[in-house]
Amino acid sequence: MTKKTISLFLAICLLMTTLTILPTTAFAKSYADQLRDKGFPESYISKLVSLHNGKIYIESTECQGSTVRIILPKEKEQFKNFTLSVKDKKTFYEPDVPTVPLKLAGELRTEDNDKLHRILIVEDNDELRNYLFQSFSPIYNVQVCNNGKEALTIVKQFWPGLILSDIMMPEMRGDELCIAIKNDIETSHIPVVLLTALGDEKNILEGLHIGADEYIVKPFSINILKASIANLLANRALLRKRYADLEINTEEEPSTTTTCSNSLDWKFMSNVKRHIEENMDNPDFTVDVLCSLLNMSRTSFYSKLKALTGQAPADFVRNIRLKHAAELLKEGKYSVTEVAERTGFCDGKYFREVFKKYFNVSPSQYAKGDTPRSPKGEGE
Repeated sequence: MTKKTISLFLAICLLMTTLTILPTTAFAKSYADQLRDKGFPESYISKLVSLHNGKIYIESTECQGSTVRIILPKEKEQFKNFTLSVKDKKTFYEPDVPTVPLKLAGELRTEDNDKLHRILIVEDNDELRNYLFQSFSPIYNVQVCNNGKEALTIVKQFWPGLILSDIMMPEMRGDELCIAIKNDIETSHIPVVLLTALGDEKNILEGLHIGADEYIVKPFSINILKASIANLLANRALLRKRYADLEINTEEEPSTTTTCSNSLDWKFMSNVKRHIEENMDNPDFTVDVLCSLLNMSRTSFYSKLKALTGQAPADFVRNIRLKHAAELLKEGKYSVTEVAERTGFCDGKYFREVFKKYFNVSPSQYAKGDTPRSPKGEGE
């Protein structure tokens, strides 16, 4: 008597009445394109089914629709070559990470995490959002929300250094969020990383075309994602120095400059420096006046300039005036007092103090040709 082994399988049947997969030589392309259009990333699905030792069967009738059957084995014997993760005996599904409530701007504002880079995570899937929060909160100041519409509100309260967003979300998709962020002068400098299951060349190019700084395909390695974010933040630090070191009279066009990541950012910096230059000898030219000329609130302007240059607005204005003062001193046409007046410093004593602190030599020594060390914060 022969002993027979009966294998148990789980069958999942998807009926798609509006999706026809043509039984022709173009089968593969049709299947891929049409599933993608309906929101089914076929490469992702295929990988998951393959990892579970399953198979996919497709029946399709033109103009009538398609039936996709996914067959998955239920017996443990089918996975004898795998290491199974067995949970505690429970009758319900429980996420691997603790549930984290949505954090509104300000809830995580502590003295310690304010010293960390700020990351905004936008993800509608509760488990993935929780997992990302748990992964990044030890190293960044993290806020989370579940769609792009909420993110647009939070971003101008939290002012993140980077946005990590899924693409497929309700209310507002991640790609729509990216477009809104990159086309707003107040937020165009913020790097955006998009997470998606749509990983072919066309989708990646579209994501990069709308201004995404990185495009990560699911399933992803959390270590690679961490490294990508760390690299983006490091590059922004280098970019800040290059913005801060731009010459006042730059004549570079946005299309040709190599120091800027975004034409809106270049335009912003160009306007800031132009207004400072036009008011170089005006002691009443304050940060508030500059904000008014740029039609920006003081908070938005502070966040934008600080993100781009690493300097507070008052420091940035003063440093540009000091650089111009140094040029006038080199010419030797004016006294120290006259140079102070021509660069908006009505108090000569204060001018000498801040000049020496910035260039490490006094104005009179600088005028005599004494070689200063690098200005504070530069060349270190």
